[in-house]
Amino acid sequence: MIAKFTGSGEAISTYHVEDTEMAVGSTIGAPKGTIILKANGAIDRFFSSDAGEIAIGGMQIRYWDSASGLTLGTIPGEFTLHPDRQEHAYELHDGILVRERVFMLNSQPRLERADPAIAYYHVELENSRNEDVRIRSIAAADMQGSCGDDVRVRYDERRAAFIATNGRHSGLARAFVCSRKPVHWEVTGDHGKCVRVVFPGPLCDRAVNGGPEHIALFEHQHDIPARSTVEITYTLAVTTDGVRALRAILDRAPDVSTAMERTRKRYETILRRAVVMTPDADVNRGVLWAKANMLRVETLAPTGWCFVNDPTRTNNSVGRDTAWFAFGSDYVTPDFSREALLAYVSNMERKGLVVEYYDIRTGKTADYKLNINDDTPLLMLALWHHYAATRDRAFLRRIYKGAKRAAEYILSQRNSAGLVWCTATGTGEQGICGWRNVIKGYRISGATTELNSECYAALGAASRMAAELGKMEDRDRFAREADALREAINTHLVDPQTGLYYLTIDVDGAKRTDVSCDLVFPVMFGVADRERAANIISRLSVAAFWTDAGMRTIPRDDISYGPTRGYGLLGGVWEGATFWYAFAAARFNPDFMASALRDSFRHYSSDPRRNNTVPGQFSEWLHGETLVNQGMMLSPWFPPRYLWAAVAGAGGLSLSGDEPSCNPRLAPDWRWFGVRRLRFRDTLVTWFVVRTPALAMYANFRFKSELEYQAYDRDVTDELVGTASDDVSTILLARGDELVLFVGNTADRTVSTSIVFKRRLKTRFSVRVFNNMRGEWIDQPDVTGDDLYRGIPVQVERRGFSVAELRTRAG
Repeated sequence: MIAKFTGSGEAISTYHVEDTEMAVGSTIGAPKGTIILKANGAIDRFFSSDAGEIAIGGMQIRYWDSASGLTLGTIPGEFTLHPDRQEHAYELHDGILVRERVFMLNSQPRLERADPAIAYYHVELENSRNEDVRIRSIAAADMQGSCGDDVRVRYDERRAAFIATNGRHSGLARAFVCSRKPVHWEVTGDHGKCVRVVFPGPLCDRAVNGGPEHIALFEHQHDIPARSTVEITYTLAVTTDGVRALRAILDRAPDVSTAMERTRKRYETILRRAVVMTPDADVNRGVLWAKANMLRVETLAPTGWCFVNDPTRTNNSVGRDTAWFAFGSDYVTPDFSREALLAYVSNMERKGLVVEYYDIRTGKTADYKLNINDDTPLLMLALWHHYAATRDRAFLRRIYKGAKRAAEYILSQRNSAGLVWCTATGTGEQGICGWRNVIKGYRISGATTELNSECYAALGAASRMAAELGKMEDRDRFAREADALREAINTHLVDPQTGLYYLTIDVDGAKRTDVSCDLVFPVMFGVADRERAANIISRLSVAAFWTDAGMRTIPRDDISYGPTRGYGLLGGVWEGATFWYAFAAARFNPDFMASALRDSFRHYSSDPRRNNTVPGQFSEWLHGETLVNQGMMLSPWFPPRYLWAAVAGAGGLSLSGDEPSCNPRLAPDWRWFGVRRLRFRDTLVTWFVVRTPALAMYANFRFKSELEYQAYDRDVTDELVGTASDDVSTILLARGDELVLFVGNTADRTVSTSIVFKRRLKTRFSVRVFNNMRGEWIDQPDVTGDDLYRGIPVQVERRGFSVAELRTRAG
């Protein structure tokens, strides 16, 4: 079963899934909290990032017939998964249609403000019958969560709210609120009341404290006139500032319609940035949902803006994951990148080592007692990427001292061969200095190719930072040291028999020739020359590495292969590695790049019940054979890597040099590619590439590029262009008295549509159009502003494109 969807993918996107086909519901987060939904649509848990606890254990609603008192069964319906919310529609056995909408308030556009932790559960009960209907409901919430059994629950009658506190959690308070006053209420320890066949009411209007009573119950009677709808909203709210603050939050909370509209606008704003357009709607959809997933996990903790690597189950922010997150968030939420990266600069150890992680509540750090780790060079690379993307000189001046200290520390950890050397002799986290550090009983230390490749790139980044600040002595020194490290890597870490890089020269001197996905690192970071890089990509492209859902971490024919061994790091599918491969392969095998991006994301919506996935959410790691998700349902560090792989791999945007360059890499069956509204420095950048038949690029920014391209001044798509088809993508660029109009088709059929300008232009244009069938430019009859306002017909063949250049006629 594959979740249903429509359209070209880069605009607002939804999935439709039968409610019997979900293994679990959405993970929806906001700056102060996260909720996870169950497969039946109920809330499973509400996690408070300030408290570091599951503040509310869950919430659900059940219905009974008022006359007979019997429980009302349900007829299976459908989930609709939106970037900002989850909806569930199903029917009760008495014919009432139930529509549930669940989301978290996430509306603030600036970092200095953040919404409190509030979740909304809105219910509509529609009676389509010609007679009135009366039903009863009980809504229940587990107010204990993971906060301990000293919970006390009180009922605030004025606010129709249950308020819970704990003696050992000073300040932690949470509420379960209803928009309509209940006919009865109760606090109980009886878990069975909500699943009884016969209605268990009326409730007793009492809160019994001092025992295990922590389940808050609202009882309602719903009188639904014929052909009408009634609505009710349940709200969950959490704060660590005490009951008084909680009541103030409840009094100021927007009503559900206002909250939903504000949240929708916030998501829409973010999703309209860094829009990637390809002929493959799955890739477009992957980028869109990557941005939504990122927005769901960006957290304002007591220590500042950050994200944790496992929402609702950890309070730790990890250095490498934060660095990789910035590579994507720099293009959509650069202010978040800045704050998250600065936290690691502030937490850097005096000697220059970047910590492995810190507790987002207490600020306590850990480094696993490694002398060197991948967090250190990756943070340096992320710092440079953020500066290159934003040109924030105040940021560069602020972080340079720390970046230089980290660079100096890297240089101090080289061995006599000039390689960066990890001295760890342990295993797992105490013996692996790279990203696969949770493999128990396993060691990757000594001179690892992964770490040395990252350190080479990091020293180059330090050189470029120094150059930007006019520190020429530092610039030259770090550039020389980077070249020396690259030379050492290519001298000592290459296996002469295969031409591939060693996994590592271990601390015991053994040269380990393991072939793993880690081979992407010398390609990604420019250590390998073109011939060796092509050889690596070829080796990683063999069938033993690949599944229908992405790349295995080691090949299936390796002696160490196990589909779940080492949390999947010895044979499972970690999609983050697939995205690294997609980026690295783009220069050499763009066909594999495209399939890696397409298949990995598409898997999340392919039979979600069987695969234990949620359509649109980037899950953690998959069984190497069955491809069933074995990890978390939303892995925060994968979405930004997907966005980055699409923009930097397929889109060809590189910020690693002294100036930005753009060299798009199209898969053989892609005849076009585009990016719109990418946040870059002080502007929004747009570019597109078409085969005419050679690659031709149009952009509103002056890039360094191997392609000759047409430079325009402005993207006026939103200002001027509308279309009648969801299957096409459009871009309109302007310069002086000229326009260029691009229309791309993602459908597997020819699409006929109308391109309509939103306002009249008092101009006559000469027009030339590229004809796909003839492979040449053809002059067309002139068009007027009135013609464009009325709409011009466009026919675009299967996954093809149309480009029209319009120039104002004199007079």
